[in-house]
Order: sequence, then C-alpha cells, then structure tokens
Amino acid sequence: MTYKTIVLFVLMLVLGSALHAQELEARLGLGSFSLNRDYGYERPAVGWYVSLGLSYDYTPEWTMGTEFNRSFNVYFRESMADTPLLIGNLPTRAAVNSDHFSFVLTRKIPFPLGLKGQIGLGMGLAIDENRFYQPILFDEEQGAYRGVNLVEQYQVGLIFPGQIAVRKSLGERWHLGLQAGVFLDQRFRMRSSFWGPELSYRF
Repeated sequence: MTYKTIVLFVLMLVLGSALHAQELEARLGLGSFSLNRDYGYERPAVGWYVSLGLSYDYTPEWTMGTEFNRSFNVYFRESMADTPLLIGNLPTRAAVNSDHFSFVLTRKIPFPLGLKGQIGLGMGLAIDENRFYQPILFDEEQGAYRGVNLVEQYQVGLIFPGQIAVRKSLGERWHLGLQAGVFLDQRFRMRSSFWGPELSYRF
C-alpha cells in the first residue's frame, strides 16, 4: 500500500497543472488482459482489467496524461501438481493482480468516417501482487509435506506502456472506442497485453 500511495501522489503532482487546462479528458476502460506465457507464469488464463485515465491536449496533435490500469489474472502451477502431501493435494491455482501507473504521451491520428485515432508511449511503475500455495513442514520419514501455506509476494518494477485507440464521437463531449496496448518491463520484454472498449468525456 505504501508504494501505491507514493505513486498516486506523484501522478497527482504531474497532473496538477492539467486540471486548469483546456480540453481535459477523462477515460474509463474495461476489457481482456493477458499475461505473457514466457514471462514466468505457468498456464496463464485470460483475465480482465479496468483502467482510468486523465489527459489534456498539450498541442492540437499531442496529448499528455496519466493512466491507471488494474488487472486480474489466474495461472496454474502444474509443475507443482505432484508435490507429495500427507493429506490432499497441493492447490495449483494461483492469482496475480497488477496495478499499472503510467505517464503517457499520445499522438493524434485522423481517420476517415469521422473516426479519431491515437497512438501513445509512456513510462511508469507496476505493482504485482502474486498469491500461490507452497508446501511446508517436510516429513522425512513419510517422504511428504505435512501442510500448505498461502504465500503473498509483492514486486515493483519499471514499465513502458504502448497503446493505440480508435474512437467515434457520440456528441460534443462523449467518445466511444476501442483501445489496445502492451506493457514492457525494464528490459523491454513484453510482460502483458490488453484490449477492450473505452468511454471518454471531454470537460
């Protein structure tokens, strides 16, 4: 929780001047979220996310702002399925929830048919909360573990988000569209991807 408080405070400082700017836009997104299978999670299932964004027009072609993305995923630790226990089996289902805090610079792209496109790159932090079961208290005589323990691990890392969106105006202030993106880690490896609908409102 301490990391989240610090990051939220920094993001509020970054957008402090934007609150008085013209063309301030708030966005709400919801959709599918996928973990990279090669990133260390066994058999990850497709999860979901919710995102909140706040940005303003820095120039007619460029926008800048912050975005918060909260994702929910499960994966299955099949390599631990045969762990010997005195009673029962070791649960292989695990969960990882991630908070992504990002500052994003976006370029507007005009499309035909009244559509508006955007492509953006940014930098931020990811806070991963990983929960899984591990065996405890190994009995050498029985050759098995006596029980299991729920482990909660937290990891904080630098991320580089990339995203693209296509929107259609629903009036003077409302826009509805689709967004998609990826999160890269500090070594520029893809850790996750997402896509889904997005609703925005211009103040």
